[in-house]
Amino acid sequence: MSNAFSRMSRRVSMALGLGRLTANTDEAASTHTVQVALAGGELRSDVPLLQQVGFHSCPLPGSDVVVLFQAGDRSRGVAVATGDQRSYPRDLQPGDACLYHVTTGARVWLKADGSISISTSGPLNVAASEAVFNCPITSSGDISAKGDVLAGKISLTNHKHPVQAAPGTTGAPE
Repeated sequence: MSNAFSRMSRRVSMALGLGRLTANTDEAASTHTVQVALAGGELRSDVPLLQQVGFHSCPLPGSDVVVLFQAGDRSRGVAVATGDQRSYPRDLQPGDACLYHVTTGARVWLKADGSISISTSGPLNVAASEAVFNCPITSSGDISAKGDVLAGKISLTNHKHPVQAAPGTTGAPE
């Protein structure tokens, strides 16, 4: 009985591993895999990397990784979580959530007060069939448009002004 208990205890203790990624994520196959260095010099290659549906990342070598081993069998591991202690936002407040890029610092910051902050050192590109803002918009930089700009129903490109000194209207803007 103690032998069976000992085997079961060992399997439970071997079911979880904490380690570091030692190579780039292999994204060539349909299931992405990682190489992991675990405690005691144990190295595991081709460990499947599971991620939440709708979210995807390619963790860098040196990132932390949590590996679950099915029934404690160290040859049947699955990486279920990754993190990188070298680079993460250090200014979050209780209740904040942040999606961030580890090398550029670009981020989408959902703040506890209900506001959202988006920051990037590069351009912010939005591709959509339409963008609707139901709020005042403030810009501290220039605004340019390739098409016409409307204020209400008044066209910036095609509007005309009445002439005060003489009858008629002005031509369209040049």
